[in-house]
Amino acid sequence: MVDHRRPQSTAKSSTVKSVKKDDFYDVHEKPLGQGSAAGPHMNYQDSKGKTRTHGTGETLSHESSSKVGGSVGTQGIASHKKGYVANHGVSSEKKNFSSQKSKTYANSPNVQASKTKFTSRVSHYINSHPRDLKSQEVTAHATRQFVSIDQVNSVLEILRRLKWGPAAEAALEKLNISMDAYQANQVLKQIPDYAVALGFFSWLKRRVGFKHDGHTYTTMVGILGRAKQFNAINVLLEQMVKDGCEPNVVTYNRLIHSYGRANYLNEAVGVFNQMQEIGCEPDRVTYCTLIDIHAKAGFLDVALHMYQRMQEAGLSPDTFTYSVMINCLGKAGHLVAAHKLFSEMVNSGCIPNLVTYNIMIALQAKARNYPVALQIYRDMQNAGYEPDKVTYSIVMEVLGHCGYLEEAEQIFFEMKNKNWVPDEPVYGLLVDIWGKAGDAEKALQWYQAMLQAGLYPNVPTCNSLLSAFLRAHRLSDAYNVLLGMVSMGLHPSLQTYTLLLSCCTEAKSSFNMGFCGQLMAITGHPAHVFLLNMPAAGPDGKNVRDHVGRFLDVMHSEDRESKRGLIDAVVDFLHKSGLKEEAGSVWEVAAMKNVYPEAVREKSSCYWLINLHVMSDGTAVTALSRTLAWFRRQLLMSGVGPIRIDIVTGWGRRSKVTGTSLVRQAVQDLLDIFSFPFFTENGNSGCFVGCGEPLNRWLQQSYVERMHLL
Repeated sequence: MVDHRRPQSTAKSSTVKSVKKDDFYDVHEKPLGQGSAAGPHMNYQDSKGKTRTHGTGETLSHESSSKVGGSVGTQGIASHKKGYVANHGVSSEKKNFSSQKSKTYANSPNVQASKTKFTSRVSHYINSHPRDLKSQEVTAHATRQFVSIDQVNSVLEILRRLKWGPAAEAALEKLNISMDAYQANQVLKQIPDYAVALGFFSWLKRRVGFKHDGHTYTTMVGILGRAKQFNAINVLLEQMVKDGCEPNVVTYNRLIHSYGRANYLNEAVGVFNQMQEIGCEPDRVTYCTLIDIHAKAGFLDVALHMYQRMQEAGLSPDTFTYSVMINCLGKAGHLVAAHKLFSEMVNSGCIPNLVTYNIMIALQAKARNYPVALQIYRDMQNAGYEPDKVTYSIVMEVLGHCGYLEEAEQIFFEMKNKNWVPDEPVYGLLVDIWGKAGDAEKALQWYQAMLQAGLYPNVPTCNSLLSAFLRAHRLSDAYNVLLGMVSMGLHPSLQTYTLLLSCCTEAKSSFNMGFCGQLMAITGHPAHVFLLNMPAAGPDGKNVRDHVGRFLDVMHSEDRESKRGLIDAVVDFLHKSGLKEEAGSVWEVAAMKNVYPEAVREKSSCYWLINLHVMSDGTAVTALSRTLAWFRRQLLMSGVGPIRIDIVTGWGRRSKVTGTSLVRQAVQDLLDIFSFPFFTENGNSGCFVGCGEPLNRWLQQSYVERMHLL
């Protein structure tokens, strides 16, 4: 579908026009059609009548209520930024296919067409022999269902035991079963390994009498997409067309979702354009996926534009769409706009569900508006919604950040009393909040409680315990955690390496620095090779920028928050190690590749905001220096300079009191050294303002270009 040999990762597609970020205050929904309120695709009733939802804004999934049915019509829109949330959503890819088979093919356009033909042919026999045929039809259906389950389980057992290869093929041949596309799809949906799935798919294709249909092809697209095997997807889609199975909207949605999850936004938009060129109209899932992936990548203007296009296409927002947009605005820091859209949602008659409330609580929690988050939690309960595990997790985190750790533990026990079985992410959250509170021993106790409950840790939980020990300078315990991860087969993540590098930067002795270096080597992470091979800056710094650019291309599919954390640690480390030219080059490449999308932006014509509050002090000083140098170059080239610059330090990383952060102190020291003409406004001690003629005169000074070296 899309030539993927030279993907361009984060550049905004030229096919999508820019929308001003101020416009989100003026985004209004079109009037809702009948039945477009909280639809059946957001809440599910289980056998006991309990409502089940998809999760929070961190993990959203959406089942299409359009013409394409459940087997391939469910699109997950997910983020793994926080381990404790990542597994709570109901992922379409993980659902047991057999539980959905009745609605899977019944709603498919291909099956609808074939069903019509079949019924017209059979109507003659029904009229002639009604009793006999109905009896045979019921018997045949029951037999087919029994044979289907039996064959599926037999095939799955072989594939789980033998993986894929000659032995697996031989075992399948010995089964001597006749499998149709429906049964094949049941098997494919339950194979986690893409290589095994592709081998089985190809084996079926070679069998006499078997023919893949649009469902099996689309399922295979999703499997390959999760594994980021895009070249294989292109080959598969060519085969699909040759087999007479035209890709439908669900196939394209799978492809868009796959590109988005891997952060290939241009390719995702390319598929969106291509499907329309061949006459395949996007549905709500298409637009919501594009909204979500662009919002997560920091392209709020593109996300808003897609929201507007969806409305222009006559697709009224439903509960899911509103939830995605609220999450999009909130994560971009526009809480007022998110709350405004939430109010519009309610006023339009579209009823918020548990997912929406979870998103609202999580956004307020992330913004540290903890009293507001707790109030929304109470509003949710007053609206008749019982908390789920995701809600409990968010509230536990809120209480933990407020310093109410015992109350957070009480929520844990309340959750158990409500018959929600705590899973590994819930235990991991308690490990995390106690570790961040500086109580490594209590964090360890919760980690051990998780093991005693028969649960195994994931990487984020190990990272939380590792961080707790590093904060307490218990390096030998940190060493044991790291070895434990490796022995359990867990691969240290980018966050793991970032924690160790930050500890190395803050080490008070050469011994501790050396020990941290050994721990970083144990991770085996590519980031360590990148740092070890960092070249000395050449005359223009191009060699360092090329080195950083190649590494970020390798790390392309990592989420932006993880990349930002690593770059912050690298720049801080280089700056404090005296390698300030290298630190400046790393920052410039990261900024160019949109790792810090909100760090520098133009609020209005020639009015700029430099936002440093999420950075360490070394990174903040480097970023500010290089950004002011960039303003100077623009001024000298065009003769037009900024009329105002706001330098925001906020609370600063690891600080708890406004105006006292290390970031603020470091920034003020830098500005004082170079006599930057700043003032503070409205008593906001965390924001330095420069404007007018004094600012322009200052920017013309030659030392502005070399601030980062001093």
